[in-house]
Amino acid sequence: MKRLIDDGMYYIIVDIVVQPDYQQMGIGSKIFDRIVEYVDKETPVRGRSSIQLIAEKGKETFYETKGVKKKQFIIQGEKIWDVF
Repeated sequence: MKRLIDDGMYYIIVDIVVQPDYQQMGIGSKIFDRIVEYVDKETPVRGRSSIQLIAEKGKETFYETKGVKKKQFIIQGEKIWDVF
């Protein structure tokens, strides 16, 4: 299962969920790849888009294997959050 929110330029992956019995079978990777394909298809020629997500703690490695870069940003004053 996946949830993706967008406004046509910014896409936020809310969830990619695979039941535990079906994990490590490439299903999550296939879902992620289809999200990227969808965004590519929806982005106009010479247009641009951004895919963002916040990974659940412990799941960061999955996204790193998909080429997602970890970034930090500041919200709520001085609190720093790690975001993928």
